[in-house]
Amino acid sequence: MNPLYNQLFNPQYANEAYLRQLQWQQHDAEQRREITNIVKAIHDYFDAARKIAPEYQQMAFDACIAAVVAEMNKG
Repeated sequence: MNPLYNQLFNPQYANEAYLRQLQWQQHDAEQRREITNIVKAIHDYFDAARKIAPEYQQMAFDACIAAVVAEMNKG
C-alpha cells in the first residue's frame, strides 16, 4: 500500500473517532443542504400555484397528484 496513505490513515497515527466525526459532519452538511432544497422547492411550488388562473387550478391539482403518485410508486 502507499506509504503516504498508511501515514494518513493508519490508526497508529490517525484518531478513528475524529475521522468518523469528519464523515458524520460531511453527511450532516449534505443532508441539511437537501433539506434547504426541499424547502425552496415547496416555496417555488406555491409561488407557481398562485400564478395559475382559477379555471386551470383543477388541471394543475390533478397533474400534481399524478406526479406524487408516480414518485410514490418509485419507492
